[in-house]
Parts: sequence; structure tokens; C-alpha cells
Amino acid sequence: MLLACLLVLLVLLVVVLAKTRSKKLLDLHRQIKVDFPYIPVIGHAYKFIGNNEGRMMMFDELARQAYTNKHGMASFWIENYLCISISDPVTASVVLKNFSDKWPITVPMRHLIGNGSVFGEEEIWRLRRKILIPVFNSKYCDYFVKIFERNNKTLMEKLTAVVDKGDFSTWEYFSAYTLESAFEMTFGENLKVQKNPNHPFAVAFQDYFKNGAARVCQPWLYCNVLYELLPVGAKQNRNKKVIWDCVEDLIKKKKMLSKEPLENTIGHDTNTQGGQFKSFLDLLIEFSGGEAGYTDTELREETLVLILAATDSTATALCLATVLLANHPEVQDKVFQEIKEVLGDSERSLDNLAKLKYLDAVVKETMRLYPPAPVTIRRCDKDLELPSGLVLNEGCYFLLNIWGVHRNPGCWGADADEFKPERFLSATPDQLAAFMPFGHGPRSCTGLHLALTSIKYSLVELTRRYRVTPASSYEYSQQKPLRVTFDIMLKHVHQFKVQLENRR
Repeated sequence: MLLACLLVLLVLLVVVLAKTRSKKLLDLHRQIKVDFPYIPVIGHAYKFIGNNEGRMMMFDELARQAYTNKHGMASFWIENYLCISISDPVTASVVLKNFSDKWPITVPMRHLIGNGSVFGEEEIWRLRRKILIPVFNSKYCDYFVKIFERNNKTLMEKLTAVVDKGDFSTWEYFSAYTLESAFEMTFGENLKVQKNPNHPFAVAFQDYFKNGAARVCQPWLYCNVLYELLPVGAKQNRNKKVIWDCVEDLIKKKKMLSKEPLENTIGHDTNTQGGQFKSFLDLLIEFSGGEAGYTDTELREETLVLILAATDSTATALCLATVLLANHPEVQDKVFQEIKEVLGDSERSLDNLAKLKYLDAVVKETMRLYPPAPVTIRRCDKDLELPSGLVLNEGCYFLLNIWGVHRNPGCWGADADEFKPERFLSATPDQLAAFMPFGHGPRSCTGLHLALTSIKYSLVELTRRYRVTPASSYEYSQQKPLRVTFDIMLKHVHQFKVQLENRR
């Protein structure tokens, strides 16, 4: 009964709000439009009801419609919100440089992350960004790449179990590797997720964001009171408790260790230069002001942001690159030959990653076609005139369709939907400016260098040891592209399945 009453109140609220749409926004929509029927009160929200694959198909359709629009955009209504889907790279760049507020997409994500810098309000984000930037200074990152090296050894050992065994999901292996590495970088402790994939933190973390993707696309679920009455809301609360308990225990442990004499802690975890290893948590405490700096809540928020950013996006890119290499053997052979020429029989590859130009092109082309974060949101808090002369009015919301920008034939050519790594060996400045898998502008990802290092290192070690071949459980071709879903990060319907053979 209570739930029914709340639903009635919510509908009445939506009806009232729908009548408050400004004339400017109505006029803006008439200039841009979308080829979907409009339903009174809910607008075009019905297009986002369904499963996560359907939502991803909606983003793709918005992009296709934008390509035929002279403004490179498509507009639609979600209840009383006017959303502008942008697939033009120039417009996307202008918007991302001028607007930093991510509301309303931040509302459901704050349930777990709070005011963590990725989803925090603009004012909070600006303050925390200043602390976050020095955390990624190269002098600290040198040790973090050693973590990749160590955990990659475990990854390659685990993969021996699936050699010549038919189809297997790369997600199981790569997501465990990236979560293990992210956790160790953040807290200085290894979860050993690769050996124990059912670790409570790992299970809760993955399940939380899978459930969260559906909520992000359905604003009527943003009301926490209503959402927590639903079974999925109760499940999300259970997941959150597991995640928070683990992180808060580690923060308390770290603070206790920091009060011990240095000689008692320096052997706990040291880097190869002989100095004391500093995790992301150590650096956040230090740069925020020590005991007078971040509270335990703020540390929990920022460490969770770091784990999220370093886990799913990296694992997604790794899995997709592996699937594409499996289905493009000529590309895989070129990568292998480059690795042989640059590395020879050397077991060290980290020092030579920058020399692997073709591998770099493969990674970039993978992330162009399949950006791990296919969309992002911004709120328009002032009128903005675009280079085209169109004025975007205060009060609208931008869906930055990175998926659409990366496949825009006006920028990438008629073959924009094809996997061609060579395009990045001769990319134009305009194309490089239109490549934004880590975002663009002031809220772009601060850890992109580390993420690319992790991705490339894993692909080097994988390709040196194994030949990846297509899965037998699904077909892939230009006519049958990969089926993907929107789970906050991009995911593959067929679980990134491939087969593995020994090279030696």
C-alpha cells in the first residue's frame, strides 16, 4: 500500500514538473529533435526501459540520428528534463571544457561513492582534484607498475588452465587481475582475488555496478526512499555494507600503522628503490593534510573512486582488445612480430612499452570502437553559443555520447565502424582531438597513463605466451558486430569469450 501511494505521488510530481518546461528549452528541442514518438509526461523515457543491451542500442541509435542532424546532436525528454545527445566531436569538446557538473547521473552513484571526485558536486570535485593530481606523479607511479608486473605473473599462470579447453570468459581473469592490482595500489594490500574470485568484496563490488547501470538510465528510480523499498534497493544496501566495511577497516588499520615508529613499518611494504612504499591511501592522507586532512568518510569516498576507475575500465578495455585480436588474426600477428622485434627473448617489457607503436594503435582503436565509458553527463548551468551558432540553453542536460563521437563518419571516415588499428598510425590532429575514452576537459581521468600501462603490459605478456582464437559460441563479423551492454562500463553480451593456444 505504501509503495502504491509513493508511486502515485511520484507520478503527480512528474506531471507538475512537466508543465514547468521553459519556452527556451521547448524551442531548443524543436531545433534539434529526435525521431521517437513523444509520450505526455514521461517524454521519451520509455526508450530506456528494458535491459542493459537495449539501453546501449538506444545510445547507438541516438548517435546515428545525430549524424544526419546538421547540429550533430539529437534531443529527447526524460520526464521534464531536456537531454541533448552530442555525437559531434567539436561540440563535445566545447561542452566538456565549459561544463563540469555531472548531475543528475551522480544521484544514484552517490549511494555508494558519496562525494567521491568522479561523482561529487562541482565545488567538492574542484577541491579534491587538487589533492588527487599529485597522487599520480610519476615518482609514485613507478612502484605501481611493479604491482602490474607481479599480478600479471599470477594472471598468466591462471590462464594456463584454459589453454586448449575451448571457450572461456576473459572477464573472469582480467577483472580479477585489475581489481587485485587496483586494491593493492590503493591500500597496499593484496586481496588475492585471482586465487579467490569469490572474495566477498569482489562479488559485492561487481554486483553493485551491474545493478546500478539500470538505475542510472531510469530517473524515476533516483528517489532513494522509493528505490530502497524495491528488492534491488535492498540488495544494493547489502552490497554497499560489504564494500564499506572492508574499506573502512583498511582505513582504520592504515591510520593505526601510521602512528607506529617508522622502523616498525618500513619493512611492511617497500619499493625497489629502498624507500617506503606509499599507497594511494597513504598519499591521500598526506596531501590532504595528514591528521587534519580528509576524514575517514572522505578517504572512503576517494579510495572507492580510485578502485572503480582502475578496475572496470581497464578490465573492459583488456577484454575487448583480446576479443578483437582473436577475431583479427592478421592484427594479432603484427602485434606478435612487433613484440619479438622490440623485446626479443627478454623477460622485461615494462621499459619498452613506449616502443610498441602498433600495440599502442591496437589499444587506441579498441577504445575508439568500444569506449569503456560509452557516455557521460553534464548539466548546462549557463547559455552557451556553439561554433555552429546554435545556443544551448541553461537548464538542459548533455549526454556526451562518446560511443557516437568515436564512430562519427564525418571525423573517422566511411569505415568508422571497422576495426583498423592503422588509422592511429596516421591519425590527424582532429581525429586525435576526437578520441576521448578517458573523457576530455577538466574532469578527464587523472590515471589514464597508469591504465594504459596496465592494459599494454597485460596484452604483451598474453600475446608472447598465447595465441588467442575466436570463440565458437558466437559469431563476429562486420555484419555481426559485438553485442554490448551498458553496465556503467561497456560489457559484452557473450562475456568476452575467446579460446587460447600455447605459442611455444
